[in-house]
Amino acid sequence: MASEPPAAPSTARDERASAEARLMIERAEHAWRRQVEDEEGGVAGGTRGGAPVRWLLLALAVTAIVLLLFDRLAQLG
Repeated sequence: MASEPPAAPSTARDERASAEARLMIERAEHAWRRQVEDEEGGVAGGTRGGAPVRWLLLALAVTAIVLLLFDRLAQLG
């Protein structure tokens, strides 16, 4: 009584599973691309108008640090 090897899965079932997997991957990739585009659009749109303000705030912060440094050096010296 030799046991026979298990029957190979049907080709149609394999093709259907492959098509379903490919469709799931394509959907996930499409969702990921849409999310990346939304994030990039939000970042680019939000910083264009605010970039000069950020540079101004950075310049003010650096100026304040330098003035405080000189003030502290004057107190010590």
